[in-house]
Amino acid sequence: MKKVIALILALMMVLALAACGGDGDKGSVSNLTDEQLVEKLSAICDGKTGEMPVETTSFAALKENGFETDGLFKNWFNNMDVPAGAKIAVNQPIMGQAHVVLLIQPAEGQSANDLKAELEKNANPGWMICMTADSVGSAVKDGLILFVMTSSELGLDAQTFIDAFNA
Repeated sequence: MKKVIALILALMMVLALAACGGDGDKGSVSNLTDEQLVEKLSAICDGKTGEMPVETTSFAALKENGFETDGLFKNWFNNMDVPAGAKIAVNQPIMGQAHVVLLIQPAEGQSANDLKAELEKNANPGWMICMTADSVGSAVKDGLILFVMTSSELGLDAQTFIDAFNA
């Protein structure tokens, strides 16, 4: 009887340690490819930008086509460098910059919550020349970060994108 109780107690301790271990924001999502990240962001943004023609692509694809992604990121986040090793998908208008929706997979071992806090601290809602993004929001789910900056003048709301991300 004592052996059974000792075995049960040992099992309970192992389960308790397993439940406490780990950091929930570091990656319940497997390592996604750029294409998978773009697909996820496309699904999140689908139908939420009205008649505005938008493009969803990855920073990797933009770089391959000669776009200055470092400059874009620094503009959106007050001279913050693109997080090393992160994969980023972006949804933005084809003409102009009326909004930006980013889906970011932090580098292996980087905390999504820490990166989200850094993005929030450095966000530049005034990056657009003709308007300010008055609807800004972000969320972390499954080790991914969704960051949205848009203007209510466009009829867009950051929470709409966040709700779709969390669904």
